[in-house]
Amino acid sequence: MILEDRKAKILNAAIESFITRGEPVSSQWLYDHYRFGIKPAMIRHELEALTEEGYLMQPYHSAGRIPADKGFELFAHWTLEAESPPQIDKELHTLLEDKAWEPFLKELADELGVLGVLGNERGEVAKKGLECLVEHFAWETPEEIQRLVRDFVELDERVGAIIEEWTGDPLQIFIGRRSPVTRSEGLAVVMGKYQIPDGEVVVCTIGPKRMNYRRVIQVMKSIGEIHNDD
Repeated sequence: MILEDRKAKILNAAIESFITRGEPVSSQWLYDHYRFGIKPAMIRHELEALTEEGYLMQPYHSAGRIPADKGFELFAHWTLEAESPPQIDKELHTLLEDKAWEPFLKELADELGVLGVLGNERGEVAKKGLECLVEHFAWETPEEIQRLVRDFVELDERVGAIIEEWTGDPLQIFIGRRSPVTRSEGLAVVMGKYQIPDGEVVVCTIGPKRMNYRRVIQVMKSIGEIHNDD
């Protein structure tokens, strides 16, 4: 669905604010910090419409709004389209081509605060950064951490399968249960397919839905040649 320009700007601001602050966003807060050219009552009206359309949620009747998965997904794709390819990161590019997977994934995890996973066509899978993911994951119950650990254990099989089944763009984003490599509702995955001298690899950065999508996408685009079969 294509949103009207004003509504899209309000949604973008609401999600950016939630990612930065981690708190529900109110119409008054948006009015105080952004210039949409309309009064708080009209911002509230737009937030209500965005909630009805499934882009935002209201945890409690008197609370502000937080992004729904549909909103996170749209925001992430806006970010993907807006970020032009940066200059290649020579260090990451060299580590990838040299198959120095552990230091490569450690750099990703340390830089982005995510779990990094890499797989190739021969079924080899490496992963690094579970502690980074746990540290940045806003978990509230032991069951959420259990699901997170279960995802970590099962990543080898899932990443191996996705290499053969890959369809669509060479850089993709998945929110919550739409991810083909994780099952935890609280996770987001940015996944890229890259060409290296002897074939291709898939790299996944797995983080909380409140991850810094702009930075993650910049780094994923800077790694090297994104391989598109088309």
